[in-house]
Amino acid sequence: MTQTYDTLFIGANFFGYAREIVSSLERRGHRTIWFEDRPGTDTLTKGLIRLSPNLVAARTEAYFDAIIRKLRGQPIRTVFVIKGEALSADAIRRFRAAFPQARFILYFWDSYRNMPKGSARKVELFDRAFTFDPDDADADKRLTYRPLFYLNDCKAAIAEKQDIDMLFVGTVHSDRYGVLKRIARAVPPGASFTQVHYYPSRAVYQAKRVLRPSLWRAPAATTIFRPLTRPDLISLIGRARIIVDIERSIQSGYTIRTIETIGAGKKLITTNRRIVEADFYDRANHLAIDRRAPFIDPAFIHAPYQPIPAEIIRSYGMDAWLDDIFGQTSLLVHPPPVGVLEPALHGAG
Repeated sequence: MTQTYDTLFIGANFFGYAREIVSSLERRGHRTIWFEDRPGTDTLTKGLIRLSPNLVAARTEAYFDAIIRKLRGQPIRTVFVIKGEALSADAIRRFRAAFPQARFILYFWDSYRNMPKGSARKVELFDRAFTFDPDDADADKRLTYRPLFYLNDCKAAIAEKQDIDMLFVGTVHSDRYGVLKRIARAVPPGASFTQVHYYPSRAVYQAKRVLRPSLWRAPAATTIFRPLTRPDLISLIGRARIIVDIERSIQSGYTIRTIETIGAGKKLITTNRRIVEADFYDRANHLAIDRRAPFIDPAFIHAPYQPIPAEIIRSYGMDAWLDDIFGQTSLLVHPPPVGVLEPALHGAG
C-alpha cells in the first residue's frame, strides 16, 4: 500500500534534531515526510549556498521541484520549514500552488544576520512564522519569538557522576576559538575545563590552521570531525557541573546548548548577556561573562545548582515547543506510522 502523508517537514538535520522532530510529530499523529532544506549536505554545496547561491540555483530549484512531484496528490495539510536556507521564495510559491489546502509554518533557528539576505522576504509567504532571536522578533513584527527546545534525553544527564567542572562542546566558528582561549585563562585555580571542538570538514580545518595564527597551537586532541553521538554527548553533559556556551556575536537568541541545561539541570556560563532576561534565569545557576575579557568567580564554580520551577522546565521541552509552533489544536487523530527519509532526494547530491 502506498504511504500517505499529511505533513511535509523541510529542515536541515542539525546534529540529529530534525529526526527527533519527525519522531515527535509522529507521536502526535502527524504522518510526516522530511527532506533537507538544501540539495546536498557536503561542504562544497553548503558553502556555495551560503556564498554564491546563483552557482547552485538550478540544482536547488530542481531539488525542490522533485519533492513537489513526489508528493503531488498527497493530502498535505501542513508544510513546516525550519530555516529553509536554500528554499527560494519562488520555490515556496510552487509548494503553495501544489498544496493549496496546507498551512505553511516557518521557524528560524538562526538570526537574519547569519542567513541569506533574502530570508526576510520569505516570511510573508507563510501563515505562521517564528524566530529564536529576540532582536529579530523586535525588528520584524511578522515574527513571533519562541526560544529553542531541549530533548527529553537531557533529563538522563541529571543522575550522572560529576567529574568535570566546566564543559564546552560545539562547533568552532567565527570567534569561538579565541573566546575559548580567553575563558580557559580565566578558569579559577583547581577547576577543570574540558573542551570538545567540532569541525564539519577536516580539509576546511587544515586550511584554517594554515591561515589563522590563532589555530596554530590548537590541541588536536580536542578536535573532532564527526559530531558526538547523542549518548556520548549526554554522558559528557551529565559529568559536567557547568556548561560553557558561546553564542555567535551576531545573534541574541539562546543556543540549543543553553536550553539543554534547563532539561539537564546544569549551571551555565555564557557570553550571551541576555541570559539575565530569561524566565529561567537564576544568578546561582547562570553566569554571564564578557567574551573579550571573561571573569569567572570561583564561588560560582563551587556553588550548588538551584532547582528551577517544574513549569518552566516543561515549557522548554520539545512537546511545549511543538505546541507553540503548530498550535495545540493542530494535533491529528490517526495512528502515527513510521516517518520517511527519502534518500534519493535527501542525500549529498
